[in-house]
Amino acid sequence: MTMKPENVPEDLDQLRPAFVRSVGLTPGERYLAELADRTFLKLWSYPNPFRAQKQGGVGDGKELCDLLVVCDPHVIIFSEKEISWSDKSINVAWARWYRKAVDAAADQLRGAERWLRDFPDRLFMDAKCTVPFPLPLPQVETRRVHRVVVSRGAAAACKEHFRGGLGTLVIKPALKGSGHIDPTDADFAPFAIGDIDPEGDFVHVFDEVALDIVMRELDTITDFTDYLDKRASFLKSGRLAAAQGEEDLLAYYMIGMDENGKHDFTPPDGKTWSELPPVTIAPGTYTGLRNDEQFQAKKKADKGSYFWDGLIDTFADRILDGTSVVPSGQSFSISNAEISLRQLAKPRRYLRRELARAFKEALQEGKKTDRFMRAVIHLEGQPESDTAFCIMTLKYPRFLDRQGGYRQYRTTRTEMLKTYAQLTLLNTPYLKRVVAVGLEPPGQGRGGSEDLLYAEQRDWTDDDARELMRVASHFNMGNNLRKSAHEISEFPPVRAATKPKPSGNRKQRRAAASKRRRG
Repeated sequence: MTMKPENVPEDLDQLRPAFVRSVGLTPGERYLAELADRTFLKLWSYPNPFRAQKQGGVGDGKELCDLLVVCDPHVIIFSEKEISWSDKSINVAWARWYRKAVDAAADQLRGAERWLRDFPDRLFMDAKCTVPFPLPLPQVETRRVHRVVVSRGAAAACKEHFRGGLGTLVIKPALKGSGHIDPTDADFAPFAIGDIDPEGDFVHVFDEVALDIVMRELDTITDFTDYLDKRASFLKSGRLAAAQGEEDLLAYYMIGMDENGKHDFTPPDGKTWSELPPVTIAPGTYTGLRNDEQFQAKKKADKGSYFWDGLIDTFADRILDGTSVVPSGQSFSISNAEISLRQLAKPRRYLRRELARAFKEALQEGKKTDRFMRAVIHLEGQPESDTAFCIMTLKYPRFLDRQGGYRQYRTTRTEMLKTYAQLTLLNTPYLKRVVAVGLEPPGQGRGGSEDLLYAEQRDWTDDDARELMRVASHFNMGNNLRKSAHEISEFPPVRAATKPKPSGNRKQRRAAASKRRRG
C-alpha cells in the first residue's frame, strides 16, 4: 500500500472519494470523539454508527451507540449521557440522575452489543444506511468487548457533596445493581458506583472528569484496553473496598507491576490477596503519582513518542481522504490497509519512544545517503517482542525520469522493502511479523509517498532462504543487516528519584523500582 501526499508525481493514481466520518452530534459526543481520535486514532474510532432495521434497508437507520472503536480483537462500545442535576434532596436527585445517566446508557450498550453479535453486516456510517461500516468486526470467538458508560452532569454536585476533590465518582464494588439507588442497602451512598450489572458482563462507568484523566494517561489502544480488562477483574474480585475517585484507582494501577513487568492491581505490603481484607485506596494517590520525579521523567520521555502517532495519522488520513494508492494491478480496501496500520498502533506509549526515534533517524540519515535502513527489534521475551518495525528511505534517482519514471521507482522501492522485511524475519526466528515503512527522504523537492508493508513469519526452507539471499544480493543488501534489539524501560533513571508512596503499597513500589533497574 502506498500513501500519496500533496505534490506527488502525477503517474500515481488516486483511488476513490473521501470517506466521511461523523464527528459527534452533541457537544458531549464531539468531546468523546476528540478523546477517541487522540487515544485510539481516527481509523479505529467511529462516532454515531447506525444499524439498519432490516436486511438491505435504506433510510431506516437507528443510532447504534455514541462511539464505536474497532481494533481487532478489541471492540469498545461507548454510550454517553449528559443529564442535569436536579435540586431535589440528595438521595432523590442521585436516583434520578443515575437512572437516566447510567442505567439508560447501560441499556443502550447491551442492545448495541447484541446487534454487533447478531447482525454484523447491518452496520452503517449514515442514517440512510448507504455507507457500510468500513472495518470487519473481529470474530465473535476472539472478540474482546469493552462496555463504557460516560455519565455527565453530576461532577459539580459531587464536588460540592464531598467539599472538594475533582468531582469524580467514588468506586465502591460492594454496590451492586439496584443497590445504587436504594437508601436501605447497606452499601448505598450517593455519588458511588460499583457493579451496575452483577449478573452480566462488566460495564465501566466514568464521569466526564474521570474519562478525561484515564484517556490522557492511557492514550494508546493497548494501554487503555489493558486497564479496562484488569479494572473489570479487580472490581469483581472482592479485593477492593473503595477508591475515593477514578484517578486514585488509576494511580494504584499505574504504580503496581506484576511479575511480567506490566501494570496491574497488585497486593500491598508484600502479601498475597488471600492474606488481606479488601483494600481502600487512599485519597491523593493520583496527586502523589503526578508529583513523583520518576513519573515526571516518564512523561517527559514520552513526549517524543507522539511523532509515531503522527506517522499513523498520516497513513490513516490518506486512507480516509481517498488519496491512497496501490501498485498497478492491485486492489485497495480500508480493511486490508488497516491490518498493516493496526500493527503500528498497537505498541504501548513508552515503546513508541524508540519507534519515533528510529523514524526520525531515518529521515535525517536518509538525506545523506541514497538508501538508509533501520529495524527496531525488542529482545526476545520482552513486551511485544513478536513484532519488529523496519524503516527504509530511498532517494529517487534522476535517471528514472528517462527510464520508467516514478512508477518504476515505486515498484523498486516496494520490492526492496519486502526483501528487507523478509530478511528481518529470516534472521530473527522469534518474530511473528514485521511491519515495514518505506519513503523518500525529505528535501528532494518533488513531493513523495510512503509505503506500508506487512509480512508474517514463515517456515523457511533452504530453497526459500537461498532465493531470498539472491534477491537481497541483487539489491546489495547482503545477510548482515545491523540489528538493534534491546530492552526499553518505561521509567528513565533520575537522580535521587522519589517513589510514589500511596498508603500501604510497598510491594508495588519495590516491583516498579525493580523494573526500572532492569531497564
